Amino acid sequence: MVCLFPPYCTRKLVRERAKYLCEYCHALEEASAALFAIDHIIPQSFPNSSDEPDNLALACQRCNGYRYNFTTGIDPETGKNFPLFNPR
Repeated sequence: MVCLFPPYCTRKLVRERAKYLCEYCHALEEASAALFAIDHIIPQSFPNSSDEPDNLALACQRCNGYRYNFTTGIDPETGKNFPLFNPR
């Protein structure tokens, strides 16, 4: 079936795949006062970002705001960068 509204279909797919849970903290969207955001795992401000479903995650407002554009952190033991968030 062809989706007549791709952005809607993508959001629906992401929500269903996540079982309506924040993919970071596992909060239930139904228990929230606001709908969860569709978060870009690799932020849109990065050149290799995409709107493909594999790069999208369902995120509660708190996790989406906290994560912002941060994708890596520094391991205090090794000094190397490591990914901070990977919802899957």
